Amino acid sequence: MGSEADRERDERIERQVWALIGKTAKYADGTPNLLLSHMLDTAAVAERIWEDYLAHATRGTLDRMAGGPGRGRELLMWLAALHDLGKATPAWQGKYPEAAKAVREAGLTWHAPTVERYGWSHQHAGGYLVRRFLREEGWPPEHVKWVWPQIAGHHGFFPLAGAIKPPPPARGQAEGRQGWGEVQRALFHKVGGLLELRPAARQVPAEVPSRAQQLHLAGLIAMADQMASAKEYFGGIDDPAKVTLAGARERADTSWTALGLRRGWERLPVPDDGVFERRYGDPPRPVQRLAAETARTMPAPGMLIIEAPMGEGKTRAGLVVAEILAARFGYDGVFVGMPRWSTADPMFREVKEWAEATQDGLGAHVALLHLWQNLSPDWTALHDATPEQRTEALGHCGEDADTQREERTGDQSPSEFFFSAGRGLLCPFVVSSLDELLYSAARSNWASTRMAGLLGKVVLLDEVHATDVHGSQFLQEALRWLGQARVPVVLLSATLAPEQRRQVAEAYLTGVTGRDEYDGDSTAAPEGPARVTAICPPLDGGTTPATPVARACGSFSPDRPYTFEVLPEDVLRSSPEPADAALTARLAEELENGGCALAIRDTTPRAQSLYRALRERFGPDDVVLLHEHMTARDRTVRTDLCLRGLSPRDGSHRPRRLVVVATRVAEEAFDVDVDLLVTDPAPVDLLLQRAGRLHRNPLRRRPARLGAPRILITGMATGDAGESSTSGVPSTPGFLSSCEQRYGRYPLLVAAHVILEAVTGAGEPWVLPRRIPALVAAAYGDPLTLPAAWRDGAEAARREWLDVRRARADQARRLLLSRRGGGEGATLAGLHYVAARVLPGGRDLSALVRGEEPSAEAVVVVRDARGYRTMSGLRLGEGGQLPAAQIDDLLTHTMELPADYAPLHPPVLHPLPAWDQKPRDPRLSIRRALVLDVRHQVVLEGRRLRYDAELGLVDEGVVGGS
Repeated sequence: MGSEADRERDERIERQVWALIGKTAKYADGTPNLLLSHMLDTAAVAERIWEDYLAHATRGTLDRMAGGPGRGRELLMWLAALHDLGKATPAWQGKYPEAAKAVREAGLTWHAPTVERYGWSHQHAGGYLVRRFLREEGWPPEHVKWVWPQIAGHHGFFPLAGAIKPPPPARGQAEGRQGWGEVQRALFHKVGGLLELRPAARQVPAEVPSRAQQLHLAGLIAMADQMASAKEYFGGIDDPAKVTLAGARERADTSWTALGLRRGWERLPVPDDGVFERRYGDPPRPVQRLAAETARTMPAPGMLIIEAPMGEGKTRAGLVVAEILAARFGYDGVFVGMPRWSTADPMFREVKEWAEATQDGLGAHVALLHLWQNLSPDWTALHDATPEQRTEALGHCGEDADTQREERTGDQSPSEFFFSAGRGLLCPFVVSSLDELLYSAARSNWASTRMAGLLGKVVLLDEVHATDVHGSQFLQEALRWLGQARVPVVLLSATLAPEQRRQVAEAYLTGVTGRDEYDGDSTAAPEGPARVTAICPPLDGGTTPATPVARACGSFSPDRPYTFEVLPEDVLRSSPEPADAALTARLAEELENGGCALAIRDTTPRAQSLYRALRERFGPDDVVLLHEHMTARDRTVRTDLCLRGLSPRDGSHRPRRLVVVATRVAEEAFDVDVDLLVTDPAPVDLLLQRAGRLHRNPLRRRPARLGAPRILITGMATGDAGESSTSGVPSTPGFLSSCEQRYGRYPLLVAAHVILEAVTGAGEPWVLPRRIPALVAAAYGDPLTLPAAWRDGAEAARREWLDVRRARADQARRLLLSRRGGGEGATLAGLHYVAARVLPGGRDLSALVRGEEPSAEAVVVVRDARGYRTMSGLRLGEGGQLPAAQIDDLLTHTMELPADYAPLHPPVLHPLPAWDQKPRDPRLSIRRALVLDVRHQVVLEGRRLRYDAELGLVDEGVVGGS
C-alpha cells in the first residue's frame, strides 16, 4: 500500500517537474521550452565552453579546485544547469499565462494576487533553493556559501545573503506550498541524473576557490545561459520525450558552429631568440631582449613591468612577452589596453598582424572593443561579412537597455549578444581602451562576464602612467583581482613615477597574497633608462611572493640634449589671435627650408584658432588639424595621414613641410617623428610624452635649422610685468585657466620650474632619454625647492592639488568592485551592494571610471528640404531609414560631444524615427542623432555650434549674445 502511494507520488512529482516552463513561446521560437530543456541546453553549452573555449590554464585551475581531472567540467556543467532552478516557483511560473496554465493543470497551485503583488526574482529564488538543497546534501558550509551566489548572480548582480529570501509578506506563496518543495527538490536531483553526473552529495569541490575564480566561474555560467537563450538555435521543446542530453549537445554544437567561437592559441610554442627579427625585420632592441629573457625565466605567471623611453619598441616587446607567458603557462589570448579609444585603433591593426604571425588564421579573431569601433575600416568590414565571419571578431561594450531587464528572455541572437553589453572581452584577442579593464573593477552590471573574458588571457596595458588618480583606483582594483587569479599582466610605460610603480605592484601582490595591504618589498627599481621588473606569486602555495626581480639595460636611442624656449603669452587675454600670429611667424621662419612640426594646444578652440592662422600662411595642404570634436571619419582619415606621413620608420611618404595642430590626442600612442615641437604647458611626465614625438628616429636627416631637438613652450606667462627673482628666475608664472583646471596649478608650477631652469642654465639640461626617470621622480616625489618668489603661492597650490587628488580617489573607492577592509568575506555575496548605476550606451561607465561628467555621442546628420543626409552626402530614407549595408557608413559620422554642450540625455539628441522602429538594427538601437540645419548649425545648451569640414565642431557662442 505504501509502495503504491509512493509510486503515485513519484509519478505526480515527475509530471509536475515536466510541466515547468523555462522559456515562453515568444522567446523560444514559437513553442514553449520546458525548464529542464533549457537547463540541459545551458549545461551542454557550458560543456562546449570547457572543451573548445577555455584556456588550458583555466581548465587546470578549475580541475584542481573541483577535485581532479575532468571534475572542473562536471562542476561547470552542473552549476550552469542549476542557474534557472529559481524558475521552479510560483513567482516565475505565475507571471506567464501559458506557463501558469500548464503548471496548474499538473496540480501545483498558488494564490495569484499575492504572488503578483510581491515579486521574487528567479535568480534570487535559485540561490535560495540551491543553498537549502546543498545544506540538505551535507555540503560543508564554506562551499555552500560560495556556490549559491553563482546561481543568484547569473544575471550580473550578486546580492547579499539576506536579499535572496522570499518576500515575507507573500507568506510562502512566492516560494510555493503544497508540493512545490518536493518538485523543486526533485528538479534539483533530476538535473544531475540527466547530465549523467555523480549525485549532488559527491559534487563537493576539493577546495574553496578564490573570489576571482568564483567571479570567473559566474561569468562562464552567464555566458552559457545567454548562448543557450538564443531562440535561433534553441527553439522550444514541449515534449518531455524529446528532452535529452544528446539532443541538448546537438543543439549546442549547432549554435557553436554558427557562432564560430573558439579559444585563441592552440599548442603555442615558446618563441625563440629570433622572434623579433622574424616578426619585425629588425634584431631586438636592448629593452626588447631584456623583457623576453625575463619572461622566459619567470618561475610562475605574474606581473612584468617594462619601462623604457619613448620610441624604444615597448609595445612590440609587450606583445612578444605576452606570447611567451601564454605559451609557458597555458593562456590562450591577450587583452591589449590603450590609454584612450583613439589610440586603440592603430594598435588594432598591429595586433591583428602580430596574432596572424603567431598562428595562421588568428588575425580574424582580434576584436576592436570600444564605443566607436565602427570608425576603423578593418573593423567596419566585419559588419558587411556573413554572420559567421562577423562573429569571428566579437566585441562591443554598449550597455543597451535590453540587458538591464529583470528577466532575461533570450530575444537576442548570439552574434547580437557578443556585440553588446561587455561580452566582447570574451573574444580571444581584444584591443581596447583601458576603460574596458576598468569597467571590470567597477561595481556595475556584468562584472562577472567581463572578468571571465580577462582571466584566460595575458593582460597587456600600454601607457599605464596615463591613468589619473581617479582611474588609478579602478586600475589597482582590477590588478588585485588579476593577481588573485594569477593572470599574467604586462605593464608598459615611458614615464612611470616611483609611487605609481609601487601602487600597481602592491595592488597585484595584495591579490596574490589575499591581504588587504601588502607589506613586503615591491619597489625594486635599478638605475637605467630602460628597466624590466618581474613580480611573481609564491611557488609553494604560500602567501609570500618571490622578491621582485628588476634589471636595467641601455637605451636604443642615444642621449641628446633637448632645449627649451618659452614664447611668453598673455594668458589672461580672451583671444589667442595675437599669440597665434606671433607663433605663425616663428614657424614660418623655422620651416623656411622645410620640416615637420607638431603643435599641441590645451583646448580645441586654441587648436582651431592656430590652425586658421597657419592655414592662411602656409595653405591647407601643409597644415593638419586633429582634435577630439570631429566625426570619427574625419579624425581617422587625418590620424592615418599623420601616422603614414610622419612615421619614424618609413620616410617614403614624408612631406617636405607639414604642421600638425592637435590637442592632447597627440600626447600618447601617436607614433610620429617631427622635427620641432610646440606645446602648451603640462605636467612633467606629459611633457616628456610629448617630447617623445620629437626626433623619434635619431638617424633621420633633417633641415639644418632643425637638426637638434627643440621645444617651444606656449600658453605661459613668465612673470608679472617682467619682474624676476634675484636668481634670475622670473616671478611666479601664469597659465591658461583651462590648463590649470585640467592639471592643477601645482604640477604646472613644477613643470615651469624645470623648464625655466633648463632655459636659464640654472639646472641640469634635459638630456634624454637618460634623465627621464629622474625628471619623473622629481616631479612626483618630495616637494621641489621652488624659487623664493613662488613659494607661498606654490605651497597653497600644492595643498589644493593634494586635496583634489584625495577627494577624487575617495570618490572612486566608493564604486570599486570590492570594498577593502569591509569584512565582505571570501565569497561573491553582496558584491553589488550599492551597485553603480548602468545607463544605455556605456558612456556612463567611461565617466564613472574616469571621474568625469558623461559626454554624449551622436551621429551627425543634416536635415534639408528633402529629408536627412550625412555630412558626406549619403541620402537617408524616410525618418532616417537606410539599407543595412550603409549603416556603417552612417556611423563613421559619429562624434563625441563635450559634457558642457550635451548632458547625457539632452532633448536635442534623440534617435531618428526610423532607428527606433522594429526590427531594430543593433548598430542603431542605442544611437542618437545630432541634427544640423543646412548651414551645418545647431543650438545645444544655449550655444550655437557649427560643424566645419576643416575645423570640426566650432563653438560660435551664446545664442543671442554679443
